[in-house]
Parts: sequence; structure tokens; C-alpha cells
Amino acid sequence: MKTEYIILKEASLNNNCPECYSTQDMVLSFKQKKMKSKFLVTTKSNLIESIYCNKCENQIFPGQWTTDIERVYDYHKKTISQPSGKIRFTWFFYSILFLILLIAAGAYIYLYHSNIIGISDLN
Repeated sequence: MKTEYIILKEASLNNNCPECYSTQDMVLSFKQKKMKSKFLVTTKSNLIESIYCNKCENQIFPGQWTTDIERVYDYHKKTISQPSGKIRFTWFFYSILFLILLIAAGAYIYLYHSNIIGISDLN
């Protein structure tokens, strides 16, 4: 399965980085996981939240957040709508399903209603 991440929101933060104390280049992002296969595409309902500092190139984990970062995080989380998870089938799935149903219908007609297609018993 191929995994992608849908970016719901990215915001640059002006707070101090807990690692390098820079007030620039911190990015808060909210992402949603999307997995693709030949038969279906699933989108998960949970959010993946991360804060990354481009200056020191570190991810800032929730244990390192200051109260200011938590306030800004809570504000930005309220501005995005809660994503819903869904499953979507691909055209390949529907074509395989159509072929299976077509074969099953043909077998039913051949076995139980052979007089419809001009095949009669030779007894």
C-alpha cells in the first residue's frame, strides 16, 4: 500500500524553539493519513500533528512544548475541522466486481435457464 499525507493546515510560529531558541522557522502542521492500493483508498480520521524547527532541523515533541506553544497549538487546532475517515473503492475494484457478477449471471443462465440461450436437453 502506498501511504500519502494530506496537509490540512500549516502555520508558521513566532514562538521560541525549545532547542535553539530561535523565533523564526518553526512550522506547525496538521496532516491526515491516506493509504492507496489497487482496490481501495482509505483516509484515516485521526490527525497527525507536528512542530518542526527549520533552523535547528529538529522536530519539537509535545513534552518540550512551552505554555506559549501549547496556546498557539490549541488555537490552530480549533481552526481546522475534524476530518472524517472514509473508504473509497477504485475503478479496478468495480471492474473486477462487474466481471465476477457477469460470470455468475452467465453460469446461472447456462445451468438453470439454458432454453433462453437456445441450448436444449438432448435426451
